Amino acid sequence: MSVETFAGAVSMAAHEAYGRGRQERDVEHGSRDHFPAAREGSGDPESDIPPGRPVIGSAGWYYEAHEDHGTVWKANRGKDGGWDVVLDWAPYVSERLVLIGEDGKSAGRYYTITIGADTLTKSLSDLRTADGWNDFSDDSGAASRAIREVLINIITDQGKRLPRTPVVAHTGWHRLPTAGLTYVYADGRSYPPSGSVRVIGAPEPLRQAAVPLERTATDDECRRAVDDIATHGWASLMALAVGVRSLAYSLRPVSAAFVLDAAPNSGKTSAANTARSLLLTSRPHAWPPVPTKGMSSTATDIECALDFEGDMPTLLDDIPLTRASSAAQMRDMEKKLELVIRAAGNATEIKGRRNRDLTARPANRIRSIPVIAAQMLPPSMQESLYRRSVVIYLSRDGGEVDWRWYKSGGGQSLTVPLRTLGDRIIAHLHALPDADSHLAELEKRALEQLSPHVDAVLPEPGDTMDGVITAAAAMLSGLGLVAAVTGTDMAGLVDVVAAPLAASLARQAACMDAQSTAQDGVATAVGEVLRRAFSRGRLHIRDEKGVVRPAVSGQVEQDQGLVQKRDGSGWEGKGPAAYWLPGRGPALGITTKNLNMLLKASGDSRVNCYVDRSLPDALLQADAILRNNSQKDRIASHRVRVGTENLRLLLLKPDLIWDF
Repeated sequence: MSVETFAGAVSMAAHEAYGRGRQERDVEHGSRDHFPAAREGSGDPESDIPPGRPVIGSAGWYYEAHEDHGTVWKANRGKDGGWDVVLDWAPYVSERLVLIGEDGKSAGRYYTITIGADTLTKSLSDLRTADGWNDFSDDSGAASRAIREVLINIITDQGKRLPRTPVVAHTGWHRLPTAGLTYVYADGRSYPPSGSVRVIGAPEPLRQAAVPLERTATDDECRRAVDDIATHGWASLMALAVGVRSLAYSLRPVSAAFVLDAAPNSGKTSAANTARSLLLTSRPHAWPPVPTKGMSSTATDIECALDFEGDMPTLLDDIPLTRASSAAQMRDMEKKLELVIRAAGNATEIKGRRNRDLTARPANRIRSIPVIAAQMLPPSMQESLYRRSVVIYLSRDGGEVDWRWYKSGGGQSLTVPLRTLGDRIIAHLHALPDADSHLAELEKRALEQLSPHVDAVLPEPGDTMDGVITAAAAMLSGLGLVAAVTGTDMAGLVDVVAAPLAASLARQAACMDAQSTAQDGVATAVGEVLRRAFSRGRLHIRDEKGVVRPAVSGQVEQDQGLVQKRDGSGWEGKGPAAYWLPGRGPALGITTKNLNMLLKASGDSRVNCYVDRSLPDALLQADAILRNNSQKDRIASHRVRVGTENLRLLLLKPDLIWDF
């Protein structure tokens, strides 16, 4: 995990604890004024009295550390003895923070350290590197590794005298060793209220947005806000349900993403922010809340932001695609959607991570229902990603979201009631004796109420849509939690959403069928592209030894991309090479890079949207290539000896290209 520093006031409790420890040390060793200045070779008997406290782990070193001053000494090994001042400052530690891992056990240490004018929080692993000290502007003399090792021992010596403060690396529900089940907010608060836990890694805008408002809403204000949301668009109420259900994600996960596929200016961000407002209020303006990340951010930025925002409404805003977007933009968005949706749907790590010694280390995860706002989804988005998502479709004036109401102040009017609702739902979830069973019952009730509407528009949804419908009902069950804390009827809220949600699911099913048909055409498209490439001299055949010659029996030279040299001495071909491998099935071998280059150049929308990394798996699914049964980690490609070269090739089925 990347180490983060975070600013803020140092906790008063930690200062008081350190103050008590300092008084104890002063009693034990005497006050700072009791020690004379260290001197070398003085012969003074007083110089035999060690200054300050010994540095455990660094023999012959002593230190004194206070918030506004300090000193580090080293014993003089000369014949006159005494102590030399090595540093006229020492790191002052006010907090010892213990990172709590996923299993509830200690997973690392952090210290809040003051050096001169800087008070920063650093991990122990970060302090062991030179970069870990770069943020301190007053650490003169700490450039050598030997000095830094002494300073680390000084820090850990102070830390062991301070109380352990649990630290978590993401928001949401945690089972803490001392406090039990606890919800941690982005600004460091917790429920039940306690000063015994901290959160690290919160971006400053997010931390500020999570700070409590000056007042809470009344019961009537909360009910009125829910009514306003329902009145101004079923999609907004559905988004609220998704956000509320996200608050309980760790207690009972929902393995799916929620996608708003919407025309420009149709209210997709307003709907998503209805959910986001359960926990966040932008400063200085109340609307709209800060998003998790924009989809134009890097994949790593998106991954880390989602990992931090656990058990809270998320928003990836916005996919800015249009029909005029380039193929590169389409592929970039599809890659990010693949990263997020597949991890959410499969409940797996977003991307595997390794330590320097190649051992596995904890990786980032989806810890909530990812909400994705899209101006347009990539036309080539795989059917398998739709299967792991619930997609609702918004039009500018279709009534799904009354964006004009939100824009004219409606969104801001929801700020206080929604923040109050968020806090009440967290308290309600904490009080449940068996949250998993209760949430399962709400999901069952939501599915029972949704199913008749789905049956009316999808009489035979099929196995593929069954999972989507179940996920939609799980998200819809968040309205049961809203009803519980507002004293309203769950069935009445679900009834607002059920029929239009079913119609949207029917549209999603049609889109999935279209994508499935398109994917089935991948193999055909690859054959057509390669057949044209051979005939137009953009690809040529070589035999299994790498020699350029007609190698496919029964096929004319032009269909193999070959022409005879003018002097009649042999054959030549243009473009990349494809290798005829009769002993492999037979098969036509080609590198992934060269094949993808030809597919992109073809302009064929069925196959010009893949990146090199995803193409082999897509071809394997389309049954266009031979499977590698000898390498479990490289099942789509083969290592083939061609002449003197050892190439990694895709082995295409030749009947896709030629008639035999």
